[in-house]
Amino acid sequence: METNEVVDPYVKAVSLNGEFGVLIDVEATVAANVTPTERPPLRKATDAVIYELHIRDFTSHPSSTSRMKGMYGSITETGLRTSAGNSAGFDYLKELGVTHLQLLPVHDFGSVDEATRMPYNWGYDPTHWFGLEGSYASKPDEPLSRILEYAEMVDTLHRHDMRVVVDVVMNHIFIREQSSLEALVPYYYFRYEHDGTVANGTGVGNDTASERYMMRRMIVDCVTYFAETYHVDGFRFDLMGIHDVETMNQIRAALDKIDRSILMYGEGWDLATPLSPSLKASSHNAAFMPRIGHFNDMMRDALKGSTFNDRERGFVSGNEWREWELRECITGAVQIPNVTVGRFPSPQYTINYVEAHDNYTTYDKLLLSCEDMDETMRLRMQRFATAIVITSQGVPFLHAGQEFGRTKQGVENSYNAPDRINHFDWDLRDEHQSEVEFVKTLLKLRRRHTCFRYDTRQKVIEQFKFLPSPPGVIAYELTASHSYDAWQRVRVYLNGTFNDVIFHADGDWNVYVQGETASLVPIERNPSQIQVESLSMTIIAC
Repeated sequence: METNEVVDPYVKAVSLNGEFGVLIDVEATVAANVTPTERPPLRKATDAVIYELHIRDFTSHPSSTSRMKGMYGSITETGLRTSAGNSAGFDYLKELGVTHLQLLPVHDFGSVDEATRMPYNWGYDPTHWFGLEGSYASKPDEPLSRILEYAEMVDTLHRHDMRVVVDVVMNHIFIREQSSLEALVPYYYFRYEHDGTVANGTGVGNDTASERYMMRRMIVDCVTYFAETYHVDGFRFDLMGIHDVETMNQIRAALDKIDRSILMYGEGWDLATPLSPSLKASSHNAAFMPRIGHFNDMMRDALKGSTFNDRERGFVSGNEWREWELRECITGAVQIPNVTVGRFPSPQYTINYVEAHDNYTTYDKLLLSCEDMDETMRLRMQRFATAIVITSQGVPFLHAGQEFGRTKQGVENSYNAPDRINHFDWDLRDEHQSEVEFVKTLLKLRRRHTCFRYDTRQKVIEQFKFLPSPPGVIAYELTASHSYDAWQRVRVYLNGTFNDVIFHADGDWNVYVQGETASLVPIERNPSQIQVESLSMTIIAC
């Protein structure tokens, strides 16, 4: 008879490097030390703007003046400035205008020595799902440090009207053979192929079997624990296509009992795991998972070119062949009779993005696909891509630093690259201050005007209309959802060609966005014609 000593997979507090589980009443301790602030209001998913950030990246740049570099507390540290005197740290996030901060994994993970905080890693190698990572704590050897500092971070974000999203990595475990799950009930918590080999749709060695009762229950319990104990406001599911539809629906139902405004979304890729296609929580089955969002990879590739072809260009870099895919995406990827095929039941299902922590940043992709062009042109394309993400129907998602042309020096998969590759470059933020201001203004325009935030397919059908335009150019008109909106009619022009385009102005329009400029007040009033510069957006309203 064999006896295995393991850490409880439900453990909520752990010692240094997760070696031991620690008996602490985490819920009571958090409640006693952190008075929760009410969640910032969120009426519908399309009111959200998600910003993806790695805790360590935010303060690892040499110019960062943070006193808590790489720690939970650094996220909400105020009063920091850049070398040029611009806002930095949390003040920067508040000024930018995002509503949801999605942090890369905070589950206790196995690749970083918590004592030395080395080496660098994104953290997609979980060991204890209910426990928190200690390398982000000021005292990683004291179990309460990580718990209270994370709880205080979430509460501070709430007090400043910002929500927080947990990156849920429950599709696999760091090392299956060493995991508590495998030791407790061998062959139960993980999927296996028909020949008996371990399933590996995740590409990292194992797939958890969410369709099995106790694995499903663990996922639901973990997600609701973070929602209730730490009061987090959203959950992003890593490789969500590994999970099954029923599990995702049970999570949604459980979260709705806590707060219906909590977001749920994930990577709905169709992955090679031994689960029937009809059961996978993939984008193909979005209609069977109400109010669960999916990353829109069609938009990503339509904008900057295929992720799997370094040299291919997208719409923002002059590839007119991508126009029709982009037309589909900017409507919220819903079906409009005789116009679009439709991918999702409503705009609230599509997470619109052009870059994330995975793959090349937009800037680095443009360096490869547009190597014959200069820096000014590449930044123009970068700005154009971000502008389309922000103004399209759906939920906009920004990767930290995307707004000023973040680069990872050509490293595509930087999960374990050093800080000099992954850091949030505050000097580049200074250098590209005008790009930051452009994005800040666009986000304000999105927040002020209802036409950019339709929440149902029917609203898109009734209030979104494509206008005649030449090849490589997309023009469309939107109408306001409420009579009190200062913009009752809006026209958006997207020029994916290398030539300027002129449209006739058939009414009393005002120009608010044109080329490098975005403004809350008219740039030009009642123009006789509307100019749309090459590889850029123009927005007019009346």
